[in-house]
Amino acid sequence: MNFLPVFPKWLIIAAATAVGALTGATALAQASTNQLRVGIYDSRAIAIAYANSPLFAESPKATRAEYEKARQEKNDQRMKEIGSRMKLQQRRAHEQGFSTGSVAGCLAKIKDSLLAVAKQANVQIIVSKWELNHQSESVQLVDVTDELVALFHPSEKVLGWVKSCRNRDPLPIEEITDEMD
Repeated sequence: MNFLPVFPKWLIIAAATAVGALTGATALAQASTNQLRVGIYDSRAIAIAYANSPLFAESPKATRAEYEKARQEKNDQRMKEIGSRMKLQQRRAHEQGFSTGSVAGCLAKIKDSLLAVAKQANVQIIVSKWELNHQSESVQLVDVTDELVALFHPSEKVLGWVKSCRNRDPLPIEEITDEMD
């Protein structure tokens, strides 16, 4: 004997549709409570690691050669132009290493490795902690500074400098001067 009640086909379809809708709504509600994970970094640490890496060591060579060529040719105007550009680059390095200047150019040198860092930390985006002006309670911050610094293969000495800078507040960018060597 079959004691199961017999339901009309339309009722079974309606019940299945309702269960499907409720399951979808529940999944959507759960997804909306999940936290967005944002990887943050101290840009000063990145600047210090980059400036002391083999990647950086190559960059001034072309500028120095260009300057030396202008000097040999006694092209004072060209020397002045290159000198101004070098001074600006030094100023930018100070803004990056002592303040909150953008290190997008430094990170561009290791862009192919950023996805691996993001996956390892399970973050959806990576931004400078100095550029994060607001976050809601649904955002979880994950510091990925050490992982990014490691991509520049720093020495123990450089790691000490990185640690030291992270223990201090950055200088206001307005306080960075050309005389900070």
